[in-house]
Amino acid sequence: MNTNSIPKGWWLNVTVMARKENPEWLVGVLREGKGVWITEAAFVNFKTPDEAYKKGMAFIEKYNEKYG
Repeated sequence: MNTNSIPKGWWLNVTVMARKENPEWLVGVLREGKGVWITEAAFVNFKTPDEAYKKGMAFIEKYNEKYG
Protein backbone atom coordinates (compact mmCIF):
# COMPACT_ATOMS: atom_id res chain seq x y z
CA MET A 1 0.00 0.00 0.00
CA ASN A 2 1.69 3.17 -1.22
CA THR A 3 -0.19 6.17 0.10
CA ASN A 4 2.02 8.48 -1.98
CA SER A 5 0.12 7.30 -5.06
CA ILE A 6 -3.22 8.69 -3.84
CA PRO A 7 -4.01 11.63 -6.16
CA LYS A 8 -3.99 15.14 -4.71
CA GLY A 9 -7.40 16.11 -3.39
CA TRP A 10 -8.31 12.56 -2.37
CA TRP A 11 -8.11 10.69 0.92
CA LEU A 12 -8.52 6.97 1.59
CA ASN A 13 -9.53 5.96 5.09
CA VAL A 14 -8.67 2.26 5.45
CA THR A 15 -9.61 0.79 8.81
CA VAL A 16 -10.43 -2.51 10.45
CA MET A 17 -13.83 -3.49 11.83
CA ALA A 18 -13.13 -4.29 15.47
CA ARG A 19 -14.27 -7.88 15.75
CA LYS A 20 -12.76 -10.51 17.97
CA GLU A 21 -12.94 -13.14 15.23
CA ASN A 22 -12.78 -12.73 11.46
CA PRO A 23 -11.89 -9.03 11.31
CA GLU A 24 -12.90 -7.22 8.14
CA TRP A 25 -11.41 -4.14 6.54
CA LEU A 26 -13.25 -1.21 5.04
CA VAL A 27 -12.31 1.85 3.00
CA GLY A 28 -13.87 5.27 2.85
CA VAL A 29 -13.12 7.33 -0.27
CA LEU A 30 -13.14 11.07 0.36
CA ARG A 31 -12.70 13.96 -2.06
CA GLU A 32 -11.56 17.40 -0.97
CA GLY A 33 -14.27 20.04 -1.25
CA LYS A 34 -14.04 23.80 -0.75
CA GLY A 35 -14.15 23.62 3.03
CA VAL A 36 -14.80 19.98 3.90
CA TRP A 37 -14.00 16.43 2.84
CA ILE A 38 -16.84 14.81 0.87
CA THR A 39 -17.42 11.07 1.28
CA GLU A 40 -17.81 9.75 -2.25
CA ALA A 41 -17.98 6.03 -1.42
CA ALA A 42 -17.48 3.39 1.26
CA PHE A 43 -16.72 -0.29 0.70
CA VAL A 44 -16.65 -3.13 3.23
CA ASN A 45 -15.88 -6.85 3.65
CA PHE A 46 -12.19 -6.98 2.70
CA LYS A 47 -9.85 -9.59 4.18
CA THR A 48 -6.77 -7.33 4.10
CA PRO A 49 -6.05 -3.59 4.18
CA ASP A 50 -4.38 -3.91 0.76
CA GLU A 51 -7.61 -5.20 -0.79
CA ALA A 52 -9.51 -2.24 0.68
CA TYR A 53 -6.86 0.21 -0.52
CA LYS A 54 -6.93 -1.20 -4.07
CA LYS A 55 -10.73 -0.87 -4.20
CA GLY A 56 -10.48 2.75 -3.08
CA MET A 57 -7.82 3.54 -5.67
CA ALA A 58 -9.91 1.86 -8.39
CA PHE A 59 -12.87 4.05 -7.41
CA ILE A 60 -10.75 7.21 -7.65
CA GLU A 61 -9.42 6.16 -11.06
CA LYS A 62 -12.94 5.56 -12.44
CA TYR A 63 -14.21 8.79 -10.89
CA ASN A 64 -11.40 10.81 -12.44
CA GLU A 65 -11.95 9.17 -15.85
CA LYS A 66 -15.64 10.11 -15.73
CA TYR A 67 -15.44 13.58 -14.20
CA GLY A 68 -11.87 14.66 -14.87
